[in-house]
Amino acid sequence: MATQSKYAPERVGDWGVPAATQPQDYTTDTLAMPDGVKLFYRCWRASETAPTLALLHGLGAHTGWFIDMGNELHARGLTVYAVDHRGFGRSEGARGHVRDGAIYPRDITTLLQHIHAQQPASPLFILGHSMGGIFALHIASNDAARAQPLLAGVILMNPWIDDQTKVSPGAVARLVVSGMLGSARPFKAAGGTETMTTNPEAIAMLDADPHWVRAQSASFLYQITRMRLGVIKRARQTRAPALVIQCEQDLAVVSAATRRMYDALGSADKTWKTYAGFAHDVEFEPERAVLDDDIAQWIKAHSGNGA
Repeated sequence: MATQSKYAPERVGDWGVPAATQPQDYTTDTLAMPDGVKLFYRCWRASETAPTLALLHGLGAHTGWFIDMGNELHARGLTVYAVDHRGFGRSEGARGHVRDGAIYPRDITTLLQHIHAQQPASPLFILGHSMGGIFALHIASNDAARAQPLLAGVILMNPWIDDQTKVSPGAVARLVVSGMLGSARPFKAAGGTETMTTNPEAIAMLDADPHWVRAQSASFLYQITRMRLGVIKRARQTRAPALVIQCEQDLAVVSAATRRMYDALGSADKTWKTYAGFAHDVEFEPERAVLDDDIAQWIKAHSGNGA
């Protein structure tokens, strides 16, 4: 399957065609948050006791980019949920703008509680890619304080601990001031496709994708930066088993910072994995099967139900 075409122009923003063991096992839906904002999510459902993975995308992204990965992890026996964060993809909310970054861990926790209520016998894992890794660490550290934790494990895939983007001191100062004031003015902080993938087919998909939020507000970036600066503390507070994935051709994040976060993790059971030829947006790698295998095997080994 790795060599098959994953993109067609009529499927804007979609990397792959949704597929499941049985056609009815793949669904899309929305979930209303406490403030009424509806989040779009995709679900590939396996058995009631199969491990469940909630996939959290990164900056500017959406779940359409992870369709092929969802297909493959489901084919390996997992229930997979993938959610568009508020303000991204097909979810409601101001595009790339919030005044309180903590809303994202709260949103995701609401989704996790919904999943657990639907499938109480299923061990629950989260996978955070890039910015999603920031959210995953905040969620995992909060979960560690629960009398009955929701999470059986956490996976961090090229997490945004530190980035390689160079921004001038003047631009940083303007961003901080505007961000503290809650400005909705767009500010493009991240690079383009050159920092994401070398796959020409994926680049063509991304260039035509209207769901890709290419710029975020000063307020959003200020809030996310505050969260990012706290991830080492959050890592120390994490107790769930952890798998940390860092791709060696990642041009977006600083690999050494990912390793420092890994070393700080409070998890007694933690695993470090690197992939020599893969880029930041590993979901687009043609030879991603080895990573899908590793993720599924690690989850099953930590599911506690022999799945």
